Parts: sequence; C-alpha cells; structure tokens
Amino acid sequence: MKPPKLFTLLLILALFVSSCSTVLKSSKIDYLTSNYCQPTIQYDYSQLETPQHKIQKQDSILNANLSKHDLLVSKAIGIETYLAEYLQIKKDTLKKLVLKQKITDRIMLTTIEINALASELDCNGERINKLADFVDDINNKRTKNLTVASVTLGALTTVATVLIKNNNASNIVGVSGGLLSAGLGALTISPKGKKINLRLQRNLLGNIWYNDNSNETYPNSIWTIINEKQFSNSGENDLQESIKNRWLQYNFNGKIDSETQKLFFDDGGIYSADDLHSRANMLNELQATIRSLEQDLKSLAVRLNSF
Repeated sequence: MKPPKLFTLLLILALFVSSCSTVLKSSKIDYLTSNYCQPTIQYDYSQLETPQHKIQKQDSILNANLSKHDLLVSKAIGIETYLAEYLQIKKDTLKKLVLKQKITDRIMLTTIEINALASELDCNGERINKLADFVDDINNKRTKNLTVASVTLGALTTVATVLIKNNNASNIVGVSGGLLSAGLGALTISPKGKKINLRLQRNLLGNIWYNDNSNETYPNSIWTIINEKQFSNSGENDLQESIKNRWLQYNFNGKIDSETQKLFFDDGGIYSADDLHSRANMLNELQATIRSLEQDLKSLAVRLNSF
C-alpha cells in the first residue's frame, strides 16, 4: 500500500471513531424522556372543607395542650379550629366523634399527599437515573472503541514505517500516525460523550430553587411545612432554604450560571450523563426530605392520641 493511501486510511479511521459529540436520538429513549411520573389528573382542593372561623379562646386552648411544633403542624394541615373545638367540648360525645373524624381524615389526607409527592420524586429519580445509565453505557462503548482504534493505529503505523522503503514517506506516516494515535488516546482520557435532550414541563426542583409554588405543584400543607424554620433541626433555615443551599454547594460548587440554572430548574435542555446523575441525586434527596415530614405528623398524632 502506498504511503498516501495508508495515511488516508488511518485518517478516515481516526475521524470515524472520534466523531463529534451529538445529542442522542433513539426510539429507545423516547419513553424515558417523557415524564410518565407526573399525575394524570389535576388535583382539585376547592371542595376541601376548611374552617373559616376561630372559636372562642382558640389560641389559648391550643397553646395549653400542644407544643409549639405540634401547633404549627396543626395549622399547616388545617385542623387547628377542629382541634380547639374538640378540646373545648366536655359532654357532647357525638360532636366530639365527628370532630375527631375530621381531624383524623385531615391527617390521613396529609399523609397521602406526602406519599404521593415522594412517589413522584422517586419515580423521576429512577427515570433520570436510567437515562444516565443509558448514556454512560454508550459513552463507555465509545471509549472502548477509541482505545482499540488508538492501539490499532499505533500498530499499523509501526508496521508501515518498517515496510515503506522511502525514508521521507516513512517519516511522514510515522509522525502522522503517532499524532493521530496520541489524539485518540487523549479522547479516551477526556471524552465529550453523547448527550440527551430532556425537556421539563413539571419541574419539582424548580419550586424549591425559586421558592415559588404559584403553580400549586406542592400541596399547600407540605409547602407550608417546608417553609417554616421550626421544622428544621437547626431552626435557622427552613427546609426549602436548606435543600437549596445543599444543592448549590454540593452539586454546583457554590455557584451556578444562568444556563445551568435553566437546565436544572426551568424547562430543561441538553444533559450530559453527569448532569443526569446530578439531577437524579437531587430528586432523591428532595424525596427523602419530603418523606421525613411524616415524623412531624407522627408527633402530632401521638399527642392527639392522648386526648
């Protein structure tokens, strides 16, 4: 084989295995890029019965019977009036039973809301993680192909320099092949990798980042609790602030640009495998925080059980 033809063959091989990174388009990922985790219906809270009045001495009755923590929980889930009225009744057994049922129903509804939101976060975490694994698998295969190509190119270059009689041609092939082989080797160290186009219509992370629940993605009871400092261990930052600060420090090294902010907290965009893993971790972290709210309900339920 003549040197120019061999050089051309090596060049084509190098360009083939080191082609530029592109966004993956495959029917295999269409199912995962659509958000099958979001609710299939819009929840209607308009018919939810909520007391619009305060009974006489309501605050003093509640303060005398509940800790500050349990009082805040009762207000967040909308049972403080029922509870104060229940505690005030002495003899009307039937009315007490009705009030107790309303209180129990509201606690059960809040528990369902917590589990429903946590389930959606868990589902999305699994979905995004599966996408990340899919991209990782493709990138790993690409790295393997680059390594094989680099080794093959190096071997062909060595053989060619030995077989070619012309010193100038031999030197050209040797240098060119060496450079191409080195270039392929460098790509295995820092590959660009394939990416995924992921668009977000319902972004549960965005509500936390912007501290905005105007779209009512989070039930009012949950949103009220995670925005109350008394429900955090430190008492200095509420849960929403604590989650956002952890994301900022551990996922974005203390700073975030507008493009990355849009990617994670607005309508999405082009994600690398690392971006997808980060998003999955953030969803799982938020899920754990939401599930922990059941501890606050448990405290209230234990206290109510003693009445």
